[in-house]
Amino acid sequence: MNKTVIINRLLSDQEINEIKHLAGAGSKVFFISGTNSMDFAQSISLIPEEKKRVNYEMMDEVLRFGDLPVGDQTVADLFRIDTASVWHYHKFRVYFAFRNLMYFLKPIQQQFSTFKNHIWFVSAEVKPLLNLFPEVDFRFSTVKSKTKFNFGNLFSYLVLVKYRFLCYLLSAKKNPEYLLYMTEKYSTILDKTTLKPKTGHHILEYLISELDNRFALLTEVLMPKTKGKSDYSFSGKQFQTSWNHRPKIFIEGFLISGLLKGSVRKSAKKAMETIRMAYPEVYKSELTMAQKLTLEVFQSLDKSSGFFLYRYFAARNYFKSSAIKAVIATDENSPLTKSILDAAKFCGIKIIGLQHGTMHDLHPAYLYTENDRKNHVMPDKTLTWGKYWKEFLVEKGNYPKDSVVSAGQIRTDIIPVLLQSEKLKKAGTAETIVFASQPQRDPELRYQAAFDVFKAVRELPGFNLIVKLHPREFADSGYYAAIAKEAGCTNYVFDKTSDLYQLIASCDVLITCFSTVGTETIYFYKPLIILDHLKQDIMGYAAEGVAFQAYDAASLTSILLGIFRCSLKIDRAKYDSFIEKYAYRIDGKVAERCVEEITSAR
Repeated sequence: MNKTVIINRLLSDQEINEIKHLAGAGSKVFFISGTNSMDFAQSISLIPEEKKRVNYEMMDEVLRFGDLPVGDQTVADLFRIDTASVWHYHKFRVYFAFRNLMYFLKPIQQQFSTFKNHIWFVSAEVKPLLNLFPEVDFRFSTVKSKTKFNFGNLFSYLVLVKYRFLCYLLSAKKNPEYLLYMTEKYSTILDKTTLKPKTGHHILEYLISELDNRFALLTEVLMPKTKGKSDYSFSGKQFQTSWNHRPKIFIEGFLISGLLKGSVRKSAKKAMETIRMAYPEVYKSELTMAQKLTLEVFQSLDKSSGFFLYRYFAARNYFKSSAIKAVIATDENSPLTKSILDAAKFCGIKIIGLQHGTMHDLHPAYLYTENDRKNHVMPDKTLTWGKYWKEFLVEKGNYPKDSVVSAGQIRTDIIPVLLQSEKLKKAGTAETIVFASQPQRDPELRYQAAFDVFKAVRELPGFNLIVKLHPREFADSGYYAAIAKEAGCTNYVFDKTSDLYQLIASCDVLITCFSTVGTETIYFYKPLIILDHLKQDIMGYAAEGVAFQAYDAASLTSILLGIFRCSLKIDRAKYDSFIEKYAYRIDGKVAERCVEEITSAR
């Protein structure tokens, strides 16, 4: 019987021989990606416009899923334990996993009306489809990973955690009024006084320097991955019990204390039992294919739900006897952070979020529904950079209007100092292009962005390309170097240590896709190019007239030549308008305003 073969991963030699045999017997072979160059296979995939449509359709599906009625409750209600909203812990990951699955599934659905006699060679990420399409013969890779166990990182982390736990037990009890949550991953920043590089927190450093004795830092060091690449960064500063004269409270302390406390373990176990009983209740509902797939993806994250709920109850145990008025955090909607903040909220403590990155229509962390607003899922107060972000959260994110305040972007407090200092770039130096990379979740777009940048710069001999790796990509130099080699580009260097603002101040042009770095480039009145293969202009840079929009290597090369030949210039009036709209003020006083808003919260 003839089969239909779909390939979406790299194949082993044995699998290639099997597929060749099937093709020789009359089976049809199609590929989406990863075919090992089988010439007889036909390509099926989504075009950019179709991918764009999937992005928005799947976002709508995920947002609606939380409000899906199940009896007299919604899905979000069903997966809530007191103030711990398990659905919202996973909403971000669910969206991207669901979207990528639809990138795979949509072209197959367009090609075939039935999947009978189908064989799909797919990666493990496709496992949520198993229960939806039992007629398909799924073939997952049986090749074992050759990634090494990260013994060194794990050992240093365990030593650090033991030390931080002992410090937590033995140190004098701290009684701050306000806690600023931060993960202790340090990077190079600029000292506001000396403009010399120093080690600090890339988002919060200038705020921490303004804090008084009412504040303490609630800190933790994130565990390194046991296998494969890890962005874990070990630092002696993680042993220090204070930072910038502010005392630290180690989260590892109350997390381990919770393990030793029977009531915490019992509460976490009971909560997980409640969560696991909720899945069958949802399956009983009449679900569409998209809703079934969303539920499959959500349930596949069940193990991490247990971890987040444990964090929640351990944190509740800590907060219940405190006199803390508010907990402040960036990335306040990520599950690691939100599980701690939800515990504080249960204890009557105010939650204040600090905008740490750009927001847009496809950012699930900041998009909530009316039901979410009624259930107070978001922070009690959110401090945004400018009025645009405030309007976005209120109008599209469903945040209560009186809960959002524009204060400015903390990191910009260094800009007035930089602009008043002597010019960082000496006359006669080569033209410098900065490419700010991003860990894009679409692997094809991530690859294409890097390839196009390297290919474009290859056409500009005598120009220097600085690749500023995103903090989560510090272990990916080899990935980008391989792409540069493929593109034939040699005039580039990686930069993992320089302060981003120092790089922006000294460069001639910056290229990115849709990163916050683009916004920050505008603050310096530097030419910005967005590489936008899907022509989405997600951040609105092109529409605002503050960025040149490239779609491929050829258009990128053309724009770069135009900038360096002075035929393309920035529009300073539009830059001024953009800054007012998106950054409130760049006056060096953002941290002061944040402290004022935090301490006035009621």
